[in-house]
This record gives sequence, structure tokens and C-alpha cells, in this order.
Amino acid sequence: MSTQASNVDDNTPPGRHNTLMTALVITSIVATGIVVAGLTATPEEPALTVQPVTPTPTEPLPPVEEYVVVYPEVEYPTAIPGCDTVDEPIEPQYSSYASNGEELYDNPVAPWFSGPKAHLMSAALVAALPADTTFSRNTVPYFGPIPMIEGSGEEDPVDSTSAYADISVDGKSGYFSVGVAQTARGVPSCVAGNLDERKSLPDRTVVDTDDTWREVNGARTYERSATAYRTDGSWITVYVSGADQQSELPLSLEEATRIALDPGLATTPAPPAGTPGNVAECTYGAATDSGRLYSASETEVLNTALQRADTGALVPSPPLGALTTGSWAGGLCQLVDSAAGRLSVSFGDTPAPAAGDSDSVPLNPGSFGGGTSVSVTTPSGKGVTVETEQPWDPTDLERIASTPGLDLP
Repeated sequence: MSTQASNVDDNTPPGRHNTLMTALVITSIVATGIVVAGLTATPEEPALTVQPVTPTPTEPLPPVEEYVVVYPEVEYPTAIPGCDTVDEPIEPQYSSYASNGEELYDNPVAPWFSGPKAHLMSAALVAALPADTTFSRNTVPYFGPIPMIEGSGEEDPVDSTSAYADISVDGKSGYFSVGVAQTARGVPSCVAGNLDERKSLPDRTVVDTDDTWREVNGARTYERSATAYRTDGSWITVYVSGADQQSELPLSLEEATRIALDPGLATTPAPPAGTPGNVAECTYGAATDSGRLYSASETEVLNTALQRADTGALVPSPPLGALTTGSWAGGLCQLVDSAAGRLSVSFGDTPAPAAGDSDSVPLNPGSFGGGTSVSVTTPSGKGVTVETEQPWDPTDLERIASTPGLDLP
């Protein structure tokens, strides 16, 4: 089989996606880059207090590892079903961006997107998957914030959100992700090597599908994608990959296409008033540590109960009832704004360390460092922790944590 190969260094993503998926890969690179920068930054040198000594020779650093990426050879000229014309293939292009601070759901680059919108889209995505889908690594897919990107111009902003998980369907396992963006670019041209087929539907939605593979340093990964270009400007890409063979990917092309066409993933319907959501990605893992995965149905039980919580004068915004898998641990959490600043609610196997009563031990300031934290053990032995950024009456927090039904067997 003829192939094409390219070399990329260790800061280049070993993958080839369409424009939307490349934007989603960039988001992952941003997160990795922040960690690497923090680990490799040179510390500030202190003032000399003794005479310098001759440094001991050290071993040279190992050379930077290169990735050899191989793709199927692209024939051109060629014909693609559903395409009137086909443009010549293009080499993969990669960009580097830096994220600017905390990633919030309210991003001026994407006014269509919000915490409540992400909550509704995530529920629609889980419902659109085959009924026997299971998730691993304690992660149920949930659409994350669109990052503030430095270097992303007004003419070509990074405005896509993604949800991802490792899934298994009918004994077939693989990586699964969905990217959603709103754009005025219209349907792109057919490009050789980017798609196998294009379909135009009666409602003028266009769907591109592709089955392909890539090899990184000799290890082959099979890939499958379906991208829907809706007339409202929604671009929705469903992507699966696995290392076995094309026939063992967890979703068929038909299933991937059906998910991409799900109306619950379109960008234009605004969420109704009162829809729960998050203001940012919940990262307070210490309070949500859990050794088990909470399924989508279990999470829905907890969210339904949390929507009934008596929040008193805290006035959470968005409303409570959008628990998601925590970023750094298992368990579930939600992060909102409130009259006490940021307010988080988390649910896990065990509660965070209890804060003594106010007459003997100072109240636990919680993950925010200067607020109030209350943990309650549920009748089944699970833990609910409610924390505020600013000091608040712990009675209010305990009442939320003790909401009837906020528990699982």
C-alpha cells in the first residue's frame, strides 16, 4: 500500500483532521503546553553568597523525539461521490495558540455558547449514542468551555467546543469526540484526502464522511468521522478512532452521521430560561474524589434532585442541576456564580474533611481558600460538599448538601 509520511516534533499533534477537528486538537495542545511550560521554566537565580565553583560536567540532554506520521497516499485527480469538483490535497497544517487564563463558558468569541447551552447539548449527545454505550476512565462526555485564545484573529477565531470520552459499544472500544462550532464560512470545498463521500439532504444540510488511518512511529490508528454543515452555520463533527481495525470502531458511519445530525447539537436554539449550567470547568477534585464512574442516568437523578435545592439568598447563576465529571478526579461537580462569589457543589464516594463547628474550630475555607465549605454524608455513605468563594452561613450550604434525593444507592 502506498503511503505518505511527514516528520513532526514532540509539540505537533500526531493526527490529521478537518478544519474543525484541528481546532479541537489545538485546545488539547494548549492545555499540554501550559503544563510543559510550568515544568521547564528556568528558575530565577539567587544572589551569590559564596564564590562560584566549577560546575560538574553533566550528560548531554537526549535529542528531542520526532514523530514519523504516515497517512494513506492520496490520488489526484480523483472523483468523490457527491462532489461536483474536487480540490487538490493539502498538507496538514498546525497552529500554536496560548490560552489566556481561566476558561469560561461565556466567551465573547462565541455568543451562541453558554453553560446552559453546553448542558443541553451534552444531554442530547449522550441520548444520541447507542443505548448500550458504556464509558471508561470515569468520564461521561460533556461539552467544555471555548478557551480564550491569544493569537486567534477576529477573522478566524477559535470558536469550537468539544466533548470526548473512551467508549465501548457492543464489545467494540475506541476514542470518541464531538466538536461543534458556529461559522459563517459556509460549506467548504471537497478536498482530496479529506472525505470519502458527501451527501446533500433535503433540508440543505451537507454531510461529509470519511474512513481513514494514520501511523505514528509505526503504530496504526483507524479513524472515522462524519461532519454535518447545517444551514444555520453549525459545523458538527463526530470522530472515533481505535487501534484494531476499521470494522472494530465503536460507531458505524451511519451512527456517526446520525449523531452529527442530531438537532440537539445545533448551535442556534437558545437554552430556555432557568436551564442549569456551569460558569467554568469544575476542577475542585479534592472534594469529588471517587473510585467509580457515575453513569449518565445516575447523574440525571442527582441533577433532578439538585434542581429542587433550597438555595436561599445565594441565587446561583446558572441554576443548580448540572453536575458533571470533575476535571481532576472521579465524582461529579458543578461550578456557578452566586451571592457568595463562586459556588461549587460536588458529589463523590466520601465527603471532604469535615469542618468543626464555629464554637471550637474555624470553618473550613474549602477549595477557594477564603470562603466556607460544608460536607454532608448521605444515607448511603456518599459525600456532598458545597463550597463558596466568600464566607457564607454554613447552614445554607448544609441545607443544599442535604437536599432530599441527592443520593445514590
